[in-house]
Amino acid sequence: MFLTDHNTIAGAVGLRAESSAAVVVGEEVLTTEGEIIGLFLGKTIPHGLTPRETAIAIKAQGGLVYLEHPFDEFRRHLMEDAIETIADLVDIVEVFNGRSGPDANRRAEDLCTILDAAAGAGSDAHSLKEIGSVYVEIEEFEGAQDFLAKLRDARIVVGRRKLFLIAEAKFRYRRGRRK
Repeated sequence: MFLTDHNTIAGAVGLRAESSAAVVVGEEVLTTEGEIIGLFLGKTIPHGLTPRETAIAIKAQGGLVYLEHPFDEFRRHLMEDAIETIADLVDIVEVFNGRSGPDANRRAEDLCTILDAAAGAGSDAHSLKEIGSVYVEIEEFEGAQDFLAKLRDARIVVGRRKLFLIAEAKFRYRRGRRK
């Protein structure tokens, strides 16, 4: 399970401490020119750095640089000039974002190919009902570099996982009984 939050790793660190499932700690960092995700982090990356400084800080922790929703015109992302400044540091490009439109996702696929990056995807959930709307099926992995290698052979799935739907139904049932 991957958890990223804006400008902090606290939620992911807390989830990892409370969960029996493996949790990869990430952060969606606001740079001077848009957002970049760092995965496999041990410390919060300060926001407000340039994209290149942010990517270097992620790499210094052994983390992976992930470009999320790179062409979604309604959400903060890096513009093409900024992407060019970090092209040599990008590991993953999100080619399917559950909140982005088809054109933005298609353009992200093109960018992924140009950068020879691994393809990522995510639900970009901001509410309970959005969790699991898009996910990646991947073999078990050991650490950042093994994850990156296996991500190239992973499968992007669009649609909610059955297990999540059962858990959500139970949650709603229990919540409804308390009223």
